[in-house]
Amino acid sequence: MKTEAFQNLLLKSAVSVIACDGSIDEAEISEIRSMAENEIYFMGCDFEEPLEANLQTIKERGKSAINDYLKELTSANLNDNQELLLIEVLIRAIESDEKVEPNEVKFLQMVKSKLKTSEETIITKFPKQMNYLIDFHNYGLHEEFTDELKFD
Repeated sequence: MKTEAFQNLLLKSAVSVIACDGSIDEAEISEIRSMAENEIYFMGCDFEEPLEANLQTIKERGKSAINDYLKELTSANLNDNQELLLIEVLIRAIESDEKVEPNEVKFLQMVKSKLKTSEETIITKFPKQMNYLIDFHNYGLHEEFTDELKFD
């Protein structure tokens, strides 16, 4: 996937994972901004407008926006490195508010199920997160994110 499209996918991924618990914490948004400003995979990315647009879309459309994202991910054609970067961004966003919510883990598993990278490779890369990288609940088998999301 080309750089700009990949950067936009990473932003959409991060916004989706922080919103899937029905709450968007300021610490989570700060972490996304920090990644966009400091990480090489966001280099040259004008992220503020797409970040705001993704936040607005998820607040308006809730689970349907998440399901659209999951469909988009299915056809994204990421390389192995991009898949691992995607997992890294999701983990950082999940951990940014120091609470790992069940819906965030569910979303992570659903994303993992759409990737070619094996669970073993992902766990080897992120061993500290093994307890929620392993799909104990078979969330990866779910075709759609079904939880209703309500934002204040």
